[in-house]
Amino acid sequence: MIFLDTNIFLRYFEQEDVESAIKSGEIFKKLINGEITCFTNSMVIVEIIWVLEKYYKWEKEEVCENIELILSTPNIRIKERNILKSAIRVYNDINIDFIDAYNYSYIKANNTSEIYSYDKHYDRLKKSFGDIERLIP
Repeated sequence: MIFLDTNIFLRYFEQEDVESAIKSGEIFKKLINGEITCFTNSMVIVEIIWVLEKYYKWEKEEVCENIELILSTPNIRIKERNILKSAIRVYNDINIDFIDAYNYSYIKANNTSEIYSYDKHYDRLKKSFGDIERLIP
């Protein structure tokens, strides 16, 4: 199994370097056809989101659609796939940072509802979902 780094996804999405984009696309075709299996991690997904939004100035909805595409691609193994799927939905629906959406989804996946934080974004989650309590130390 081979690890997929951030730049493989970015080269494919952005198509700035045509040769790299084609080669990255070939990897994805092999994944979809079941010829290879690869893996990546949550940090790669976070970096993709950050680069697409901050460097390439993609809109949040377009970023979310492409992350959902990654998460639904066959033969890419990601340990926290379900947490990432939940986080991308929360991120797309609520005005919060992706990391906060990820942390919320991680908290829920671990069957808890409280977080120590000074970050008021968690109050938006409580207002929207009613199932998390921000505790101020």
